[in-house]
Amino acid sequence: MSEEVKKDSPEELWQDCLLWAREKDNDFKERCRVAGVNSEKLPLKELAALPLQPKPEPSASPFARLTLPLSGVARLMNSTPYLVEEVDDWAQKSAFWLRSCGMTLASILLVADGLDGEGPAWGVLEGAKTMQTTVVSLSARPWETVSECGASACALSAPLLDAWMNSGEGLGTCRTFFCLTAGVSEEQRQAWQKYLGYPVYLQWGLPGLQASLVAWECPQGGGFHLPIDSFWPELIDPQTQELTAPGEAGELVLTALRRRSSPAIRMRTGWAGRFAEKSCRCGSPYPKFIPEEF
Repeated sequence: MSEEVKKDSPEELWQDCLLWAREKDNDFKERCRVAGVNSEKLPLKELAALPLQPKPEPSASPFARLTLPLSGVARLMNSTPYLVEEVDDWAQKSAFWLRSCGMTLASILLVADGLDGEGPAWGVLEGAKTMQTTVVSLSARPWETVSECGASACALSAPLLDAWMNSGEGLGTCRTFFCLTAGVSEEQRQAWQKYLGYPVYLQWGLPGLQASLVAWECPQGGGFHLPIDSFWPELIDPQTQELTAPGEAGELVLTALRRRSSPAIRMRTGWAGRFAEKSCRCGSPYPKFIPEEF
């Protein structure tokens, strides 16, 4: 490893992450022991030498893997197990996405649900706060609340978007929609957009890693931008578990460079695709991951 490591570079973030995991993360230490891997000061370019971390179960919660007591984490509504700096990073990435989709200081955002426990709405809510955008939260009938508060954008779960479509109600002042549910099919999204007449932007979250905004849909379409200064990506062949060749598709594996409360090192996601070879027209500094099926 080079003696010169730039401050806040992926390499520095990785070394801090690795040091914490070696000291605090018993699961990581056991995986390395079984694999016979010495992880001490392993450079980021040799990340593939470390064993993979299984994809979390759908019902997984970061509470199960905390590496510090609950008293040491920031708790939103007393139940979200993230450190203050982790929430701040989540908020900054969310604000970046919201701005790229046209939201401004003058926008009014209705966050209708997804606030239970470590629900996916927290990232969008904190991002809107960072932008100093007006936020209205919690509504079982958002099509009514939109008219009452004059919201220009809505962040909703898939069930509430379905409920809106089935209600037959109009849009009021809302012109932009953010879906808080990960894993939504394109067919379902197109049905919403046909009814609403405006874009429904998607994002990805992963239970046991981060509830939302691990990656977010490019406003130009065609893929999801991945903030590699928060989640370092690799692509592997899901059968052999070896790294794929440059330009080839594979399963996305992520290392959470800034996560301490529940470290994720080479965590499998189950998300298949490839990275775009060219920079995106939207101007995002983050690479675009293009989903596809094997």
